[in-house]
Amino acid sequence: MATIGHNHPTVTINSLSAEDRKKLRGAINELNDSMTRVAAERDLQKQTINDVFDQLGVDKKIVRRMAKAYYQANYNSEVEDNRNFEEFYDTIMKEVP
Repeated sequence: MATIGHNHPTVTINSLSAEDRKKLRGAINELNDSMTRVAAERDLQKQTINDVFDQLGVDKKIVRRMAKAYYQANYNSEVEDNRNFEEFYDTIMKEVP
């Protein structure tokens, strides 16, 4: 294998055996399937957020943020981060020069 840049080994197509090519093709197919599932999930999330907005009028940004905090189980951290932001913003931006 040759090296380029930061001494990372590089592979040429000619250096791959038939078995290596088969493994690579399988990995590419697996990644494609995964990317398809991710895209479908993103579409579902977007549609769910839009439905909540349309049906309840709740701001999409709030729905997204609530879902993320719920998923990451970090509500307390979100509250603390927001409190810190408010304190910094109020202190710095509302000071009279």
